[in-house]
Amino acid sequence: MRVNRILNEKIWDTVCDDPDCEVFSVEIKPDVRKALLKIAYEFIQSLDVKTPIVDIIFTGSMANYNYTGQSDIDLHILYDFDEVNPDQDLVKQFMDAKRRIWNSNHDLKVYGHDVELYPQDSKEPHHSTGIFSVLKNKWVLMPLRSSPLIDEENVSKKTDDLMNRIDSLTSIQNKIAGLKSLKDKIMKMRKAGLEREGEFSEENLVFKNLRNSGYIGKLNDIIKSEYDDSLSLI
Repeated sequence: MRVNRILNEKIWDTVCDDPDCEVFSVEIKPDVRKALLKIAYEFIQSLDVKTPIVDIIFTGSMANYNYTGQSDIDLHILYDFDEVNPDQDLVKQFMDAKRRIWNSNHDLKVYGHDVELYPQDSKEPHHSTGIFSVLKNKWVLMPLRSSPLIDEENVSKKTDDLMNRIDSLTSIQNKIAGLKSLKDKIMKMRKAGLEREGEFSEENLVFKNLRNSGYIGKLNDIIKSEYDDSLSLI
């Protein structure tokens, strides 16, 4: 996995305080912050939730040194879910449904990078090592440039295995149950990796490989198509 020398120059201004750039500060570009705030507020209006937001944060690989050309800009809208409704399961289901609809209906980009919106409970632990408050225009947690120890061969092996499983499931009859089970496995795998080691966990890197190669999208598309066919009369 590549660890870049500086944060993405399209998004961030890195100001060096010495000739060797050992001491530096990083600020979000004003036009990027303005665009992200505009997108966030449009999304907030679409939620139609009366509870005030707690924060708007920018996180993930684009707020860290492990970004690539395919990395998304992850924009999280923080609410106190207890303030939205005492029924936490209901709030989570509502927020997740709204998120899926919004992200499916919009193709928003900032300098070529997709902007993905996520409503999140402010009390939920966050596993990223880079968190920037777009609302307050300051770092909540500034990332450190380091080269984590990663078994690249094992990540590649696990990625290939899951790709082959997705491909094989698309060629059998009555595959919707198998596809849903595999998707649940992938998401649980990623969640466990994030909770254990953060965004540099093997499980999260495998998920990113699947997403960047289009396999997560392929999996979702097939599940949707199979579900629609199961309810249709042909």
